[in-house]
Amino acid sequence: MQNDNNQPGVPGYLSIKEAAEKLGLSPSRVYEYVEDGRLSSVRAAHVILIPLEEVENFKPKLSGRPRRSIPRWRISPKENMLLSTMIVVQIRAGYQDELMKRLEEIRRGEHYLFPGTVSRFIMKSETIPGQVEISLIWRSTVVPTEDEREQALEEFRHALADVLDWNTAKYSHGQVLLHT
Repeated sequence: MQNDNNQPGVPGYLSIKEAAEKLGLSPSRVYEYVEDGRLSSVRAAHVILIPLEEVENFKPKLSGRPRRSIPRWRISPKENMLLSTMIVVQIRAGYQDELMKRLEEIRRGEHYLFPGTVSRFIMKSETIPGQVEISLIWRSTVVPTEDEREQALEEFRHALADVLDWNTAKYSHGQVLLHT
């Protein structure tokens, strides 16, 4: 199936690529949803068009299955403990929307993965408006050197320097004592 993304837009309709961008999905996933009938569409020559209303009301099915039990607390063995870096930093005034756009670009481009991490979180604080909390967790058996971690952090800071005020950043490094 050919999808020419250079065609002029049709009011009230989106191309596969436009729908993918709006939904935060890949164009191939949106095409699958059209083929499966989960998103209605119309064809105009060799172009698939999806009604804007369909895209706005679309709710993807969540992957995975619901947990039947709550995970138990665990303590990692000393030879393979979890190490944590926590960063608290202020969002520059008026840049909340730009920050969200940048984070989406980072997610889509799979940038700033911090080699060796087993989990990464970026959270907007509900307690302190305009504050972001960044949590990076490594396994001690695969954690990069301190210089390599600092280089990865510096690249991340540089990429978000215009939306986050790194002068306000507070850093905390430590060992995870108990986790799920």
